[in-house]
Amino acid sequence: MKTGVAKDCYNLVAVAKIIKLRRNVDLTGYNSLRVQAKAKYFLDADSTRQLTQLPSEPVFILGQGCNTLFTRDFAGLIIKTNFKGRQVIAQKGNNVMVEIAAGEDWPQTIAWTVAQNWAGLENLALIPGSVGSAPIQNIGAYGQSLDEVFHALHAVELASGKTRVFSKKECRFLYRDSIFKHELKDKYLVTALTLKLITHLQQPTTSYYSRYESLATELTKLAARPPYTVKDIFRAVISLRTQKLPDWRKTGTAGSFFKNPFVTKTKLAQLQDRVPKLQYYPTTGMDYPQLDDPTFDHSQYFKIPAGRLLDELGWRGKTIGRVSTFAKHALVVINLGGATGREIYAYTEKMRADVKKSFDIDLEYEVNII
Repeated sequence: MKTGVAKDCYNLVAVAKIIKLRRNVDLTGYNSLRVQAKAKYFLDADSTRQLTQLPSEPVFILGQGCNTLFTRDFAGLIIKTNFKGRQVIAQKGNNVMVEIAAGEDWPQTIAWTVAQNWAGLENLALIPGSVGSAPIQNIGAYGQSLDEVFHALHAVELASGKTRVFSKKECRFLYRDSIFKHELKDKYLVTALTLKLITHLQQPTTSYYSRYESLATELTKLAARPPYTVKDIFRAVISLRTQKLPDWRKTGTAGSFFKNPFVTKTKLAQLQDRVPKLQYYPTTGMDYPQLDDPTFDHSQYFKIPAGRLLDELGWRGKTIGRVSTFAKHALVVINLGGATGREIYAYTEKMRADVKKSFDIDLEYEVNII
């Protein structure tokens, strides 16, 4: 028995050297909430060859840690995606196909596409994180979402080391959701995305508005007049995000902590009696029509802003110990300095309990809770 254990230990040491596996790694610098936690094993993956000799451990795949809350140490293997590279793989007519490695920085990638005057991602500017994390969450902002330009996803199955290409249909994209958050969670590691962008912008998405901001209004401040260019929208989105959100490079935050909930028409009417000027949006797509738009005529479900509900309950800027929400946005939770993951989780559970008690709505986490 002792010989077997010694052999297993020896094999793990050998594998660790080959794939550059590290032990007992401090994760404070690997998550944007800046909470302390440790990983039993940690792998900086920059080659698919490293994924063929993984130890038999629970796995968590990490991009830039901008959407993750560690409430405890991770007793397994964390794989950080570091694949790099961007290239044009095809161009025809008004479309250009680009392949982007999963480890590339998302904001830098958007800046790259905008610099080429390619449309399709400009409304997603300044969202922190890596390219490989974008399809997991099906990120969206200001009337756009990733699935609108998504063509294919390249990934490695961790159990077998085999590569696979996922089509848009196979990814099962929904609002802030995909198959990789459910039955394929941490089973595949994304290595690259193929996106289909537009070379000549004809109909920019500028319909986003809320109680606090309007993309169209911001454009009138920054651009001369319509028709707006890709660069105009890019600048307007960056301006809005810097006005309403903390800089994640300076403040411990994971952005919006909860998804916007869906409610029935009856529930919406009840909420509007209690919450003045409560806005609502379609549950399909990422468009933001005016409230008298015929889009709503036959809708049975509506999407409402979770931040507005929290704002109504006094959560904007509220502080408990070392945790708070941002003074300009009740949906954004921040670490004031030194807060543990458990403290942040306890704070957000109070938020959820308050919304449940006051409005009978169960807020769903947008952030990964570990």
